[in-house]
Amino acid sequence: MTLKQLEYFLAIAEAGHITAAAKNLNISQPPLSLQLKALEDELGVQLFERDKRNLTITHEGLILKEKAIEILAMVNETVRDLQNLGTDAQGTIHIGTISSACNHLLPDRIVLFRQEHPNVDFQVFEGNSLRITEMLENNEIDMGIIREPFNTNTYNSILLKDTNLSQDEGDTFVAVGLPSFFGDNDADTIPLADLKGKPLIIHRRYNDMLANHCRQKGFSPNIICQNSELASSLSWAEAGIGVAIVANSATVQASAKKATVKKIVNPTIASQAYLVWDKSHNISNLAKQFIDLFN
Repeated sequence: MTLKQLEYFLAIAEAGHITAAAKNLNISQPPLSLQLKALEDELGVQLFERDKRNLTITHEGLILKEKAIEILAMVNETVRDLQNLGTDAQGTIHIGTISSACNHLLPDRIVLFRQEHPNVDFQVFEGNSLRITEMLENNEIDMGIIREPFNTNTYNSILLKDTNLSQDEGDTFVAVGLPSFFGDNDADTIPLADLKGKPLIIHRRYNDMLANHCRQKGFSPNIICQNSELASSLSWAEAGIGVAIVANSATVQASAKKATVKKIVNPTIASQAYLVWDKSHNISNLAKQFIDLFN
């Protein structure tokens, strides 16, 4: 069984037809049919059920398909790693990141990495934490920057320290809204209980977290909007619709001029950002070197 046979087998499995697979591979049909027959003879199993029009993959074929994908991915990874051992490494690192981290957690590391590896480029995808984890599961990206909570059994992780925050300050949640929502409170902080009855805007990922903290203070939050984008929360707050509950680092990218930002206290609520990568997926040596910059 050769790597070329596995590539041919996967092409047939994807196309569901010898003729279509041969066209996709830019080879003639007879040699492809012979390679499939030789592979079945060597393995002693039938990989496809044949009829006049199509091929239907068998149970044995499905098992080989899964293993063939793993084998070819490992071969490609090995080739990339060997090619990327030197300073003239070439390739692309794929990163998914929450919007609040894209502008101030990544650039410094990318600058440092490209000083050592000038021929490496980056593909960066912005989205919420749920979207980033989906991309990790589908092996569409090498690593992601997301906020807790996340499944620590699934991902390796590194806690990220935001340089925009003071040395002793975690990424705490803040209330963002027009001054009229905060009454006579001129402080930089606001007790959680003072948000009782106020119209709140929050990313749906943090709805349960906020509700639990509010219940401990004896009230249910008046959440008028749950959304999936940070920018929506901040723009609604700026428009005077309500008070946005967001992570402090998220306000760094806010352009709001009329809105006031107050740290929520009693209790302080924090959500840290982490660099994560899937434990079950092999990542390239190039990606591993980039991850080392965060340690």
